Amino acid sequence: MNILIIENETYLAQSIASKLIDTGYECHITSVMDNHLKHNYDVILISSSICGDYYERFIRNHSHCIIIMMISYVSDDTVSKPIKAGAKDYILKPFMIDELVRKIEHYRDCKNIITKINFYNSYFNFIEKELQTPTPFQYNPPFVIKSNSQRSADIYAMKYAREKKIFFEFYTLKEDKYKMLLKDEPSKSPIIYITNLEELKKQERKDFLEVASKYSMIISLVSTDKITFPQIVDISNIPNNHEIGAEILSIKDYEKAIITKFEGRYPDIELAKKLGMSRKSLWEKRKKYGISRKK
Repeated sequence: MNILIIENETYLAQSIASKLIDTGYECHITSVMDNHLKHNYDVILISSSICGDYYERFIRNHSHCIIIMMISYVSDDTVSKPIKAGAKDYILKPFMIDELVRKIEHYRDCKNIITKINFYNSYFNFIEKELQTPTPFQYNPPFVIKSNSQRSADIYAMKYAREKKIFFEFYTLKEDKYKMLLKDEPSKSPIIYITNLEELKKQERKDFLEVASKYSMIISLVSTDKITFPQIVDISNIPNNHEIGAEILSIKDYEKAIITKFEGRYPDIELAKKLGMSRKSLWEKRKKYGISRKK
């Protein structure tokens, strides 16, 4: 990190800089509070003894930096006004360099977290526009989100979390980790978002939903299959809810992909019916494409 030290006591400034350099920081020293800095700094340390008539303007102009006031006493001018202008904190002279480093690293971490949160919020706002999510939300967990794409279900779930100001733990039914959840006593917290209900076979799905109804779960189902559950949010008919890949598959590749994905989920008779073909045709295509029947 690049640090600017604004201090009129040269020896003190050099002492602070030396210790910060030993800690791994890059330091620059000045005794002038210049509103037009030549370099970009991550941290600015300002001595209250150098503050003139324009220090509040300087702080406002550089509030994107981590500004820490180095003060000899606490007052409105040394603490309250600088913090209102945009300074992050203050430290009383004399101070241990470890305490200063702790403050710098604390605000650096906070700044990084805020940057990440803003990034993920911007991303979510961007993708959320692709789904006309029904509002207001009519259910509290447990409920099932029935959708034509995992992405749409995820968008609905995340918008629900933001609207309700809640947080999820994430699980998928593709893995066995979820089984550990069901061994614990039902609780209202934490709320679980669990995906891929369509991966379970019919009886497994029925058994799971029966148990899940006792837990604070939001469950996604990417399927047109009928299910029985007390609360179901069906967004499968919302326009633009279908997820289309970047490439168009040939009929052959499409058939192969669909049979591979779903043949372990449904019995042959039901899968053939969904694909609009006979059981014999399904068997022939499985043989043609070299797809082994999952048991």
